[in-house]
Amino acid sequence: MSSDYRIFVGAFPQGEIATRIQAVRERLDPKTARITAPHVTLAGTYWRSGPPVPENEAALIGRLQAIQGQIPAFPLLLGEVHTFPPAGRPVIYLGVQSTPQMQAARAALLEVAGTDKHARFVPHLTLAMRLTADQAQAVVEELRTSEWHKGLRVAPIGELWLMQRGPDDPAWRRIGSVKLLKETSDATLTD
Repeated sequence: MSSDYRIFVGAFPQGEIATRIQAVRERLDPKTARITAPHVTLAGTYWRSGPPVPENEAALIGRLQAIQGQIPAFPLLLGEVHTFPPAGRPVIYLGVQSTPQMQAARAALLEVAGTDKHARFVPHLTLAMRLTADQAQAVVEELRTSEWHKGLRVAPIGELWLMQRGPDDPAWRRIGSVKLLKETSDATLTD
């Protein structure tokens, strides 16, 4: 087994919207859909040395738990279909509006986890990344006539997940989480 692994912290939609997005992903790119659930990466991806076990991230998990309840919950505002290069195999993604709440969550995560590779952060939710250029063009044309391009979908986020994957792992796995601060009105209802 190789000794390098990757981690990231992401916002994972839940419920019906996640099920609907995953159905699109499974239809377009089943391999990507199996590797991880629909999500928006907020911090990462970071490369680490050592075996891909949760214990190797105990210090980070502890730092994330220390900020639990300090980051306000926020909605992911999803809409419009876009692509990232490369031209040969573009990444097709669902746009995510960069809100102040999401940016604040990202900033708090970077304080704890360290600077990541994104000099310019473009929040997105990957739909497909293993299609040829011709396949991708056809899919983008199709999706741009669908509900995913027209209108805005809201996915409430109340928890962030720390994910880990080694080179021999078939999929990412959750090794930690950060519960977010609910709005005051929600907190009084659950007390």
